[in-house]
Amino acid sequence: MHTFRRAVICGLLLTASLAGCSDDDDPGAVDTLNVSGRWSGGATLPNPRSTVMTLQQSGSGVSGQMSVSGSFPQGLPVTGTIDVASRTVTWAVARDCEVWGGVLTVSGDRRQMSGPLVINRSGCQPAQSNGSGNLTLNRE
Repeated sequence: MHTFRRAVICGLLLTASLAGCSDDDDPGAVDTLNVSGRWSGGATLPNPRSTVMTLQQSGSGVSGQMSVSGSFPQGLPVTGTIDVASRTVTWAVARDCEVWGGVLTVSGDRRQMSGPLVINRSGCQPAQSNGSGNLTLNRE
């Protein structure tokens, strides 16, 4: 009986230690966050608009193109950075006198990014009001 109890305890400890071996739980592990590829979804400004970002990643830097129906010409340049620890992508797009940008949080399964969208129009003449909304993109 004593051997059986010891085997069960050892089995439970082994299972617990294996469950703790994922990259997310191991502070010594090098985690990665790859957002390269085509992402599509919508921006709410407050009206919904179809949005596509095609991104390339180099280290913590991101570049690519963004299109927003009814707002952008096709494929304006996107620049940004990735913070792996917080699973966020900070991005910006310059359009004429406006700068669109925000911080997108990447889901745990890395299939979706979402977050606030800010439109800064302080560089426009005549002066225009700034705007905001939300952006949600899904990996294609």
